[in-house]
Amino acid sequence: MVLHVIKSKIYSGAENVVCQIIKELSDREEFIYMSPHGPIEDKLKSIGLYDCYRGIDSLSADEIRKAVDELHPTVVHAHDFTASVLCGFALKGRVPVISHLHNNPPWIKKFHIKTISYLMACKYIDHILMVSEAVREEYRYTSKLKCPITIVGNPFSVEGVVSQVSEGAVGCAGSEDLKSDLLFVGRLVEQKNPMLVAEVAKELLDSGSIGTARMVGDGEYMPSLETFVAENHLEGKLILEGFKKNSYDYMANTKVQIMPSKWEGFGLVALEAMALGKPVVGTDNGGLKNIIDETCGYVCTDVDSYVSAVKELLDNPEIYNTKTRGALKRAQEYNNIKEYCNKLYEIYDSVR
Repeated sequence: MVLHVIKSKIYSGAENVVCQIIKELSDREEFIYMSPHGPIEDKLKSIGLYDCYRGIDSLSADEIRKAVDELHPTVVHAHDFTASVLCGFALKGRVPVISHLHNNPPWIKKFHIKTISYLMACKYIDHILMVSEAVREEYRYTSKLKCPITIVGNPFSVEGVVSQVSEGAVGCAGSEDLKSDLLFVGRLVEQKNPMLVAEVAKELLDSGSIGTARMVGDGEYMPSLETFVAENHLEGKLILEGFKKNSYDYMANTKVQIMPSKWEGFGLVALEAMALGKPVVGTDNGGLKNIIDETCGYVCTDVDSYVSAVKELLDNPEIYNTKTRGALKRAQEYNNIKEYCNKLYEIYDSVR
């Protein structure tokens, strides 16, 4: 049995990866998903994985030891730096630990308590998975790590994305509440740069280039965004949707996806939008630099370049259709769910 340990209580990129692993390998392995109680529970219920959920009040070394004592996993799969450090020090070699790094926050480049803690915890970690070369290149102490490192990307299924668009979500009267010219999907945190999204949307709305922009997600920047909407009289135009169990319905009903992340380990949202034929305008930070290019969208650097890119897409049907075809093609290039999970299963076996 594999125990997945994750510090987040919401549903986002890393959580999506865990769910895909469990669903794809459930015929070969038993899994437990352990995280703090929160919105993730509703998501797990909606996709039929709640039976394998172990909810806790907060992630700690004591909770990890308690779970291992009760469940006797053969592998502990820890997601991100905090979970990896806690699992390493809590277990100290009692059970094989795989550390899975989904992100590349700015501090990983620095002499920092988190980078040092991770290096020390790796004494008790058997294998490290990283979602992109950017994570390996940016972690300050990669050269000092002794255990194997594998760049795994993210599990991705075009069919899986398409299948999660609700029946009747596109082309019916009810889809009006889902439609947008510009869409952001992600946590409202500094990493995802939501205030830049608001600035871009304002410029486009004020100029009449778009009629509606939507932001799907929740987080610490929600109050600032609500103030921005009110102060700029954008009610009903820049719509803050909050957290949604199914963001794919919104992706299927937008024209352009925006992803201006300040850092990004992989960039799964970009691929999800492309799987639905949506051009993406975004940065080339971290893993995104391998996904977004001129065939499927635009790489942008500031408000003006985002505004120009969106205008060009929406004003020129020929360009838009070309980028749409490119987006669909790029998504197929990353269509790797079976290969990914087979490789991961081999890694599980190698550390047991």
